[in-house]
This record gives sequence, C-alpha cells and structure tokens, in this order.
Amino acid sequence: MLEENNKNEINIRKIDNFLNITLSKLGFNLANLGTRYLREIVKLAYLNNDYDLKYKDLCNELSKKLNVSFKKIDSNIYSSINSINITITKNNFKDIFNIDFDYFYISPKKFTILLLNLLYDNL
Repeated sequence: MLEENNKNEINIRKIDNFLNITLSKLGFNLANLGTRYLREIVKLAYLNNDYDLKYKDLCNELSKKLNVSFKKIDSNIYSSINSINITITKNNFKDIFNIDFDYFYISPKKFTILLLNLLYDNL
C-alpha cells in the first residue's frame, strides 16, 4: 500500500512538472491562480481518465475538491489565459502541440483539451 502511494506521488509530481514546463513555454504565468487552476483541471481529467471532457464539469469537480466557487475558478482561468504572453505562445505552439497557432485555441476548454492530449501522448 505504501509503495502504491509513492508511485502515485511520483506520477503526480511528473504530471505537475510536465504541465508547469509546458504552461511556461506557452507564456502562462505560473504564479497566477488561474494557471494553477487550469493545471489542476487537466490533472483531474488525466487522473480520472476523463475522455468525455466537459470543461464545466471539471471546474465543478475542482470547485468541490478545493471548496472554491465555480465562478472564481472559471474567472481566474479566463484571466490567466487573457494575460498570457502571446508572443511566447505563438513561438512555441507548433513545437508543443504539432499544430499551427490559431487564436481559436485560446480558450480554457481548448487549452484543457490540448494539454490533456499532450499528457496522454507523453506520460
């Protein structure tokens, strides 16, 4: 049992590191609360093998887990996305996701899906 907990801790640390590096390369501010919420939503979906991704459901689940309102989580994530360094995002987007940058992808739901797919491909 203890060994299994250690494996889970290691996996969670790997996921956190991977997401932090990726979000940083995308121009997100890692100190921003919305960035941390986005990372937690992606982690939540990944750890629950949630292939039927519904951004609002993930926000609700995180809201219950952290005892923070849905509105605050959603608002902070939007704020974080609106404050990314778009120059850094444009420069690294294709290298990270293997698709050309488009403003279409600049939304919480789309970033969640892209990051989740990236996790599945790399971990």
